[in-house]
Amino acid sequence: MPTDQETFWTLLTNLPHWEFELFLMFIFDVLIGVIIWPKIKSFSKHHKEDDDKLSELDKRLSALEKASKK
Repeated sequence: MPTDQETFWTLLTNLPHWEFELFLMFIFDVLIGVIIWPKIKSFSKHHKEDDDKLSELDKRLSALEKASKK
């Protein structure tokens, strides 16, 4: 049974642990973000275009309502 126990302090001062943490951050944050971000951006753009169309439709409907009241 090992007498060397892993504690917060040993991980905090362990350089290979931090190198591994930075490697994982790079893999998950950067590479996956680069792969997924364009899809999220295009999805957001699609919904923005729909919102713009609904806004334009709402303006035209308001104009028609005003014209019918006159």
